[in-house]
Amino acid sequence: MGVVRALIMLCPFVILVYCVWMLDRGFEITDEAYYLLLAIHAGLFKFYISAQQWLTAGLWQVTGSITMFRAAGMILLTAGSALLGLGVFSACLCLGLVEDRLESRCVVLAGSIVGAMLYASTINLSPCYNLLASAGAYAATGMALLALNCPGIFRRYVLFVLAGAAVAVEALCKPPAGIATLILLVLWVMIMEGSHPGKLSGSMAMTLGTFIFTCVALLANTTISEATQAFEQGMELFRMVQTETIGTRLLRYVFDYWGHLLIILKWFALPIAAMIVYAITRRVVFAALGLIALVFSLICGRYLCGGWNADGSFTTPAAILSMLAMVLIVSMPVWNKDRKTLALFAGLILHPYAVAVGTGNTLFTQVIDSLAPWGVAVAVPLVAHHYDDGRKVTASLIGLCFMATVTLNIVTSCFRPYHLSLPLTQQDHVISVGGIGKVRVDAGTYRFLMEVKEAVEACDIRPGAPFIGLYNIPGVAIALQAIPVSTPWLNNREQAAFILERTPLEGLHEVVLAFQTGDDMASPQLPQQLASFPSGYRYCGMATYPYAEQRIKIWQSQSRQPRH
Repeated sequence: MGVVRALIMLCPFVILVYCVWMLDRGFEITDEAYYLLLAIHAGLFKFYISAQQWLTAGLWQVTGSITMFRAAGMILLTAGSALLGLGVFSACLCLGLVEDRLESRCVVLAGSIVGAMLYASTINLSPCYNLLASAGAYAATGMALLALNCPGIFRRYVLFVLAGAAVAVEALCKPPAGIATLILLVLWVMIMEGSHPGKLSGSMAMTLGTFIFTCVALLANTTISEATQAFEQGMELFRMVQTETIGTRLLRYVFDYWGHLLIILKWFALPIAAMIVYAITRRVVFAALGLIALVFSLICGRYLCGGWNADGSFTTPAAILSMLAMVLIVSMPVWNKDRKTLALFAGLILHPYAVAVGTGNTLFTQVIDSLAPWGVAVAVPLVAHHYDDGRKVTASLIGLCFMATVTLNIVTSCFRPYHLSLPLTQQDHVISVGGIGKVRVDAGTYRFLMEVKEAVEACDIRPGAPFIGLYNIPGVAIALQAIPVSTPWLNNREQAAFILERTPLEGLHEVVLAFQTGDDMASPQLPQQLASFPSGYRYCGMATYPYAEQRIKIWQSQSRQPRH
């Protein structure tokens, strides 16, 4: 058992070493570039459905480079998940599930950090609405649980208010997720707090903390009327991309979940069934059979290798969900001890779904971005009191498989990174990109960035020039050191027309226009405001981004004379 726990505690160190190694590698021109632009030019964008830029702008001011910006994201995730682990361990102490031993505390912390850092297998660690929502939810949960078991009244309510402030961070980034997390925490307080005045005051303190921090963040960055207008128009932009209704989205979630359940039935039915029989009969032979079948399924099903599949999906969720179920099956006497313990574990299982509420992505793609609570739910039974030592050993071995699988998925995700044509191991060309500092890229991306520089020189494009990118190429603005008009997020013709209707081209000077061409080098669908294109524009050059061989042409309006 000591060896198993030592290996589990080693996992977060392996992950953090990998994350530090990846901080300066890769430059992709879609999602992460969008996050960077929001942070760098936070006050210039007029339309949004998430106020993440109010938070990331300060982080960018402190960091000032893409590498340190990503490092800030890593620190936030690690700190938030550590708070979650400490809070859950405190609750388990109060419930009599564990002893106050350093080794036990470290195992729970390891589980929380390992689960949280699975985020790094999806995209790099630049702070954004998903990362900040996850970190905020972790911190809020940890502080709320610490508050429930804090003896001092003053410290208790300070923790509750701070938990509410952390929920506000989540709500600013993902409003539906913040509301869902606050509801979950209030339910925990109602169930786990002993006195009725304590239930009411704790819930009110968290709600007050959420309200105060949200108001402070809003008034420090804008006004209520401006924020309302920006949000309403941002929702119009959002609906031009996410056209499905709420009912359709919920139905898609159901089918998505059903697809993963079918995978579980195919690859993990035998180990799960073996653990059910073991839990009923307590015969070690079934536990051994289940463990052997689990290892076989993980290897033969290729669940030990992370990263994006060709169809934009992950194979990991089915394995993670199966191992979580197996640990809970074997350790049922631990989490089914009483009403409070059951509520604690139920909340941990539901927690990632609360953070995922409202997502337009596939459900499990979003859930694995906030998986620290599942890591904790797996880790606690490994150090909890068991009536049967056999159950504890079995749970520990399954837990080790869980931690090892997540760790391997994170580390091997560098071979299939998000929107990059080559693995991170081949990102070894150092280049300075725009105003975000030096970064390591592959040979194709290096050529792309050099071609962009040639376009800048050809048209004498000045830093800060207004930029229109058609479509979904905000990273080109970073490479050009240009500033997107009103929003860095343009995914289709309707969105571009919406923006240009509210920001007429006549009011802009030195506009840089970039767009992806088709295989026949034809222009994409242009908004009506650009019907006269290319009249009035000067061709600057073409750059080819290696992922999906995206050919991007760059033009500039001829409304000024070149510099001499």
